[in-house]
Amino acid sequence: MGATTPEPTRTLPRQARVLFVVHGLLGALPVVALALVAGMALDDSDAAGWIATSVRAVGVAGAVAAGVVLPLVRWRNWRYELRDEEIDLRRGTLVITRTLIPTVRVQHVDTRRTWLDDQFGLRSVIVHTAGGSHTIPALRADQAAEVRDRIAALARRPDE
Repeated sequence: MGATTPEPTRTLPRQARVLFVVHGLLGALPVVALALVAGMALDDSDAAGWIATSVRAVGVAGAVAAGVVLPLVRWRNWRYELRDEEIDLRRGTLVITRTLIPTVRVQHVDTRRTWLDDQFGLRSVIVHTAGGSHTIPALRADQAAEVRDRIAALARRPDE
């Protein structure tokens, strides 16, 4: 039995934490709105006042958990490593997923940025294979270019 592949060690930059939280909070806005509307509807009904307050509190608490806590856990768990033979990705919040992408399977690699990414000076690197694509999110622009170029160079290597 061979040696196991070591865990990836490269982390996402600190700016990625804020970006992940902003994305999380934007995604949680509908939950907060729904909780507030439900609380107002219960205020207008014959339900006890504590029920309406509880619905609002649970909605806001859930949104905080989904919009702040989970993105911070996601940032903390994100790791990647570029090796000559493979790209190693580890990510997740409640379930941790680890993906090993053989460099010989890489077809092409892109960098992507959105308006929100630009506000934090971040870029994503997308690795394309015949089986799909994999993203390394929220890297500083210089890191993303370095990672993209390194993966492209590894993918160009002739077969041994």
